[in-house]
Amino acid sequence: MKVHFNLPSETVFSKRLQEKQGSGEDFGTHLKKALQDVNILQHESDIAFQRLIDGEIEFHEAMITAEKANLALQLTMAIRTKLLEAYQEIMRMQV
Repeated sequence: MKVHFNLPSETVFSKRLQEKQGSGEDFGTHLKKALQDVNILQHESDIAFQRLIDGEIEFHEAMITAEKANLALQLTMAIRTKLLEAYQEIMRMQV
């Protein structure tokens, strides 16, 4: 038995790729936005602990907020390390 798929000529992936290409945002813009998001998470964590001290929220809510900020920071540092390693590898290449 043969199975035939009637796929449209444009897949979801190709549509998303065209949207990203057409957006005109460069790598620096995306990087800046990502770093701003991490910074916001860090500030939210600080505010959550202040609210915990004031008794406005429960301990687990403050810890969840802190862990989100911690994971975002760890991911940022891992990406930074990989970017530095890639840059150093490019600089070691002989032309």
